[in-house]
Amino acid sequence: MPTNRFVENGFWNFDALFQPQQHPARDAHDTFFVSDPEMTDKSKLPADYLERVKATHETGGYGSTGYNYDWKIFEAQKNILRTHTTAVSARMLYNLAQQKEFKPVKNVQH
Repeated sequence: MPTNRFVENGFWNFDALFQPQQHPARDAHDTFFVSDPEMTDKSKLPADYLERVKATHETGGYGSTGYNYDWKIFEAQKNILRTHTTAVSARMLYNLAQQKEFKPVKNVQH
């Protein structure tokens, strides 16, 4: 997997992994916010998946009751220094799921 993406947005780093936007770990989790550019353009986020993640945070789904709060795109767009490589996995799994025909892949980085 390509792990050389060091600046990530809150959507892939936190929201897609279903960490609530008000969770204290988002501030105390060694999160360093990037000032230039401060935000990711909303058009660079997959709209269909963004809406599903938002709905799951707000009202639940897939067996979850959700967190019952108003999810904010502003929080998802904040650029940060990636806090863990799980964000890379989330993005890669989303991209693999978009294939018309699933083909198993082995991602090895040398």
